Amino acid sequence: MTSDAPHAADYLTELAGIISSRRTECAEQIGAAAQAIGECVAADGIIHLFGSGHSRLVAIDAAVRAATMTNAEAICPDEWVGRVERVEGIGEIVLKRSDIRAGEVLIVISNSGLNPLPIEVARGGAARGATVIGVGSAAHSKAGTSRHSSGERLMEVVDVFLDTGVPAGDALFHPPDTPPVGPASTVAASALVHATLVEASRWLVDHGHEPPIRRSRNLPGGEEHNTAVAARYLDRLPELRWM
Repeated sequence: MTSDAPHAADYLTELAGIISSRRTECAEQIGAAAQAIGECVAADGIIHLFGSGHSRLVAIDAAVRAATMTNAEAICPDEWVGRVERVEGIGEIVLKRSDIRAGEVLIVISNSGLNPLPIEVARGGAARGATVIGVGSAAHSKAGTSRHSSGERLMEVVDVFLDTGVPAGDALFHPPDTPPVGPASTVAASALVHATLVEASRWLVDHGHEPPIRRSRNLPGGEEHNTAVAARYLDRLPELRWM
């Protein structure tokens, strides 16, 4: 019996198509987000990232790693936040674990953008004077109903929204012989975040600033470079002493 289920090659082709389409679909939004990040970095600010559930992986992937900004931090990357993302009132508790200041950037990642926690974190960041960038699926968000008492979605409370282009349900295939399969939200969101950071790096260079990019500490000179760059941020991100 031959299955009609998709092959690995089909999944990779569809995923590549979604990511490639962001070049045109999100060009304006990426540019606006990159400028906000560039201005934040030029003023020695911090880039804050938050995600709950599997979206926290996107925040973690952009913080304290080679080839991205040294001054990026993942807010509350602990696994427990995914268990309370539908509970109102947790957002301020999460935000107290980070020092978000006016003029800085907060990136909030949520595929659906419907749960209270990411919405509250975004609103809290805006109240602190940060530029808030949302990352998620517009299709998924529009297909559902907000679980926050305000009725708002993440995409409605941020300054810039980066649409991953992932379909509602976060599955690329609906074969007749299995449940929907092939998630794309984490890969697409991470690609958008990194694309924006790359664009921000270019903005910084174009405006006469050196981007605070980390190098791999597993290559010659990497650790020395990272130590020198990290010195600019140790008062805000003391954990950089050990990373």
